[in-house]
Amino acid sequence: MANKILEIDALTVSFDGFKALNNLNFAMNEGELRVIIGPNGAGKTTFLDVITGKVQPTQGKVKFKGKKLSGRAEHDIARLGIGRKFQTPRIYLNLTPRENLELCCNQDKSVLSTLLKPTPKAERRTVGGLLETIGLDHKSDKPAALLSHGEKQWLEIGMLVAQSPDLLLVDEPVAGLTDEETERTGELLIALAESHSVIVIEHDMEFVRQIARQVTVLHEGSVLCEGTMDEVQNDPRVIEVYLGSETSITPDQMLLLRIAATMAWADGNFAPIQQDVILDRLSRQFAQDANEQASLRHDLKDLLAKKIPLEELVPKLTTPAEREQALMLSYEVISSNQVNQAEAVVYQKLLKLLDLPPETVSRLEAAALEQLKTYQ
Repeated sequence: MANKILEIDALTVSFDGFKALNNLNFAMNEGELRVIIGPNGAGKTTFLDVITGKVQPTQGKVKFKGKKLSGRAEHDIARLGIGRKFQTPRIYLNLTPRENLELCCNQDKSVLSTLLKPTPKAERRTVGGLLETIGLDHKSDKPAALLSHGEKQWLEIGMLVAQSPDLLLVDEPVAGLTDEETERTGELLIALAESHSVIVIEHDMEFVRQIARQVTVLHEGSVLCEGTMDEVQNDPRVIEVYLGSETSITPDQMLLLRIAATMAWADGNFAPIQQDVILDRLSRQFAQDANEQASLRHDLKDLLAKKIPLEELVPKLTTPAEREQALMLSYEVISSNQVNQAEAVVYQKLLKLLDLPPETVSRLEAAALEQLKTYQ
């Protein structure tokens, strides 16, 4: 029987009366790769914060290898064998990948040891092996600032592994990555799972399918369900949470809203003008009089916080006209503010999924820009 590396019992975290986690129960075995998914606000980040000691529970217990974590400082929990990778890479840009890894491998963290003592042979061998594992051996002595976003993500994962944790906590590792980088990241995490226990928080469902062995779905601070990816996707409770069957708006309205909201959330910042564009366009498109439009705007606004990966949404568009509508609205949304890199990456993904002719794309983008003038 496999040993439990992490056990969470009746965990609740309250912030001024709001329960970010609500009587949550969770367990995973040593050597397991677990993916945590859930809509925005489900409690995923707080879940990691409690495990690492950044946030203390209001009630409930968290055990790591049988040891209680409640009340321990973050550095004490890290020494127990828990390492965390955040969404944005935290690396030393002025150092090389080799130097970044050497710092993490160094067991003596004193200033004199770090600055003056040469790296022991054993640590140099470890660093060399890690550089090969994360695919940066050919860039080992270049400044980390010159690495691509994906390569910086891999370097931080390597820095995490260099500290020899038993449990790796990895938060949205493929955000902003190219398709090739995303696939490489999945391969890296699968390889690391052969010698570590790994928890991955992720929104990209295509990536989740690549790596997931067991999936846990969080909703409103509790575990909604667990199982394989197929089991989770077909669970009626998950479908309701992600697709919002609690409203009376039509599937066509819902689908366009979801795609537009995903574009707006691409950079993690849903600007007010983007919300106005989505609500105004859809209310006028699907409702006739002012009262109906106002009611529809209210229903749609309640659903804007739910982001679903484009890979889950675009295949549901059944006609060329629907695909054109989705492209035009999405382009309006991202063009309502200055387009940033994260939005550009997601928009290119949308174009690839829509698979419209280039001349159609150009025509719709021009029409979208004309439409935007009505908001200025």
